[in-house]
Amino acid sequence: MASVSEFVAARLRAWGVDRVFGFPGRDVDALVTALTGRRKTPEFVHVRHEESAALMACAHAKLTGRLGCCLASSGPGALRLLSGLYDAALDRRPVVAVVGQEAPSGGGRRPSIHATHHFAEASVYCELVSNPALVGSALDRAVRAALSERGVATLVVPRSVLEAQAPRAPRGNEEVPVPARHRPSVWSPEKRDVHQAADVLNAGRRVAVVVGPGAADASGQVVGVAELLAAGVAKTYLARDVLPDDLPYVAGVAGPYGSVIAAALLRDCDTLLLVGAEDFDTALVPESGARRVVTVDVDAEASPVGREASPAARVTGDVAAALEMLIPLLHRTSGRRWRTNVERAIREWRADGHAKAHRFFGMAINPRSVVTELSARLPDRAVVVTDSGSALDWWTRHLELRSGMRTTLSGRLATPGAAVPYAVAARLAFPERPVIALVGDGALQAGGMNELITVRRHLERLAGLPPTIFCVFNNEDLSRLTWERRKEAGNPRIPATGEVPAVSYTQYARLLGLPGVRCDRQGQVGAVWEGALAGQGPMLLEFMVDGDTPPDWADFRGSAGARGPSLTHRAGGSLRRRITASIGGLFGLT
Repeated sequence: MASVSEFVAARLRAWGVDRVFGFPGRDVDALVTALTGRRKTPEFVHVRHEESAALMACAHAKLTGRLGCCLASSGPGALRLLSGLYDAALDRRPVVAVVGQEAPSGGGRRPSIHATHHFAEASVYCELVSNPALVGSALDRAVRAALSERGVATLVVPRSVLEAQAPRAPRGNEEVPVPARHRPSVWSPEKRDVHQAADVLNAGRRVAVVVGPGAADASGQVVGVAELLAAGVAKTYLARDVLPDDLPYVAGVAGPYGSVIAAALLRDCDTLLLVGAEDFDTALVPESGARRVVTVDVDAEASPVGREASPAARVTGDVAAALEMLIPLLHRTSGRRWRTNVERAIREWRADGHAKAHRFFGMAINPRSVVTELSARLPDRAVVVTDSGSALDWWTRHLELRSGMRTTLSGRLATPGAAVPYAVAARLAFPERPVIALVGDGALQAGGMNELITVRRHLERLAGLPPTIFCVFNNEDLSRLTWERRKEAGNPRIPATGEVPAVSYTQYARLLGLPGVRCDRQGQVGAVWEGALAGQGPMLLEFMVDGDTPPDWADFRGSAGARGPSLTHRAGGSLRRRITASIGGLFGLT
């Protein structure tokens, strides 16, 4: 007779779970044993830290659209797992977490922590399963909740339950059909809501569109709407790969550390369409000016405009279906002045970015050039993940994605050290694609170095695959914190305030048996990328970069009152000069 743990492994397999990320412990060893048995799926991926297991499960869900799964033992392991699960909870990605619970001692000692109490806040579903007969139904409820409500579902299962024999199903119910690809119910949009949205959009003369991750399956429809309305388009951080960056009207990222052109779109538009933009901060929209807002979201909970607000039109339901219904109702905009100004501003903003990437200061490498040189060489269908901190700044400004490429990050949580776990999950999910992780030295020390050991553990398996490249920006400083302090003080020359201990990451990689390349000369950056992208398997690139290169937001933070080029008229002088002045004037960069 099978054990409960073997039953759980089989049930996860029936739900289409590819792999379970986790860290063993006495209270979940029975489940780990079941996962590492004769069957190849779900694969158990043994990580170095429980937080990384949760981050990998979240990245898997983000990149594949399928269910992520992780496990940890009781006590401190459970709490470390919880830290990473907030990434999935805040970014609304479906993850099932199985958490062990210690068996009570003979003296009736209570568990060291009450897992259900701690996990409830981060979960859309959280249950303690104390009876072996209830494990199957509880697991099914957890999976359905994670998929339908797009969040974390937690099952706390005592060790005694996992080690128990699975009860036989009632006669006639031995095989319970479970769909391998459960699709949550999605409401069809109301026709009257779509017509109201069309009326508002048709009345607009300067339309801006902000695209979020909820539009991931509606990129073609977004392009159709933008073309009809002659709109400019910005993307949220979690939607960077929804539309390619080579579209002439795509203005980069709309966010607190986003692009000056995206901020100008929000400021100068008279009509704003938010499509699946669940991670968009509406505080970025200036309060001044009369602009009408239209939202299209899969559900009211996903809308960035809350229930208490009143947009001019709100469409709820399947995003792609809503846009398909909307397109025939839209009138093709005859006046193109708005679009012309937007596209011109974007061209000159991109030219300004390339010019900044080719400025060199002293002996260290310009960090902007590291991503610019990568963008020029990115293979088709590459997957690029980024950490928080300064790596995010250069990813936001200089990474130019083409159609078919993927990218993601820890969004709302912005947890340091996520890039390496994300890259591991991406590599396992997409063995045929190149994978690149952009990570600062501070973030790498925050946990990424440990998970390079996980990469080493799978080195033989990964050696013949397309490259998995860990790109480290080494400036021996927590640059994001330093530049925030410099900006607040209005002085770019305040010394570095977040010193990071000096480590040779190249030597560390080699110690693990991974190829490592150290680059400290500006003229070698492109060649280093070419060599790495032409290789196979995992490797680490360490770029010795200048910590005094300011990100754009050091003078411009994409906020409601931010300066930027006017998109409603052509002022005198070069727009590129005005963009540069707007971004860099405070620090004398113009």
